[in-house]
Amino acid sequence: MEITNAIIHNVKKELKGDAIIEYSKQTLNLKDKKCQSLFEELYAFFSKSIKYGVFSSKEDTVFHQNFDEYLNSQRKEFVAFSKNVLPDLKTRMDSIPQSKGGYVIFAEIKNQNESFFVVFVVRDKTGKQFSYKNNTMQINEVIHIDTNKLAMACRINTQSYRDAKDRYLSFLSTTQDEASKYFQKWIGAEAQSKSQEDTKALRKIVSNIDIPADDEGNTMSREQFREKIFDLCSKTYSKNINLRSVSEEVWKNPDYISNYAANNGIAINDEFTADETELKKLKKYSISSDKIKLDFPPEYIGSKVYPDSINEDIVIIKSKSFADKLRAEQ
Repeated sequence: MEITNAIIHNVKKELKGDAIIEYSKQTLNLKDKKCQSLFEELYAFFSKSIKYGVFSSKEDTVFHQNFDEYLNSQRKEFVAFSKNVLPDLKTRMDSIPQSKGGYVIFAEIKNQNESFFVVFVVRDKTGKQFSYKNNTMQINEVIHIDTNKLAMACRINTQSYRDAKDRYLSFLSTTQDEASKYFQKWIGAEAQSKSQEDTKALRKIVSNIDIPADDEGNTMSREQFREKIFDLCSKTYSKNINLRSVSEEVWKNPDYISNYAANNGIAINDEFTADETELKKLKKYSISSDKIKLDFPPEYIGSKVYPDSINEDIVIIKSKSFADKLRAEQ
């Protein structure tokens, strides 16, 4: 991950109080190792729980308007953009007594050969630290940034947004309480549920991700693994798929699938309703047209069964036994 620009402002607000904005005058020193470490931690936490969406068509927010202007300036007005959108955030926070402030981090990031604009909101956390003073161990309170409890976050794929593609915007799906929804409304983010795309992404992951070994150290075949995931998603979870639950069940690690998706540039919501047709392809492909029906396992697609690259009306099936049986029928 490469950080190309970053700035932090502080929106201070206590419960039932009004917000106060403390603006930074300049961007962060990107050569500082602490800066790189901070963003790696925040980005890793964000990648664990993502919802994909778009800018809302119902409301043209201050953030959305200024973001378009920022892109039109060839991304030269980075600092100006970060400052111009904060007063609207303050207004929204002031209208919700239960809302709390935090450090608002704006950044331009390159990851997986793609460019992103991200906004993170993090808060301080008070902890304890021992120190030795006057020949006695002392207990002191220290304040640090709690990156493991990222409050709110948003990520925009700038090229996908320019190209008007789906799912250019994503936000932290754990932000669901009423006191925090102001952030999503400030961005103007609208969740985009696409069962078919999410289920296709899941199939892609299942076809390539590492298969865990059992307690005896044995590893099942890819075909058996697909069937296991199919049974888990279609029976255990009643088609409402939560990636963290699947990941915990199969790998004993709730973040295993989300980490794989993030590291391989796969866009998938952390929770979605499975598309039945796509989900069944984990076990087999079933294609019927022109009074011809083909059923075959997923691993055959592109290797044993595939359309001819030149003639659109020709399908190639590589199977001697199938060819022999077809000849026997003639």
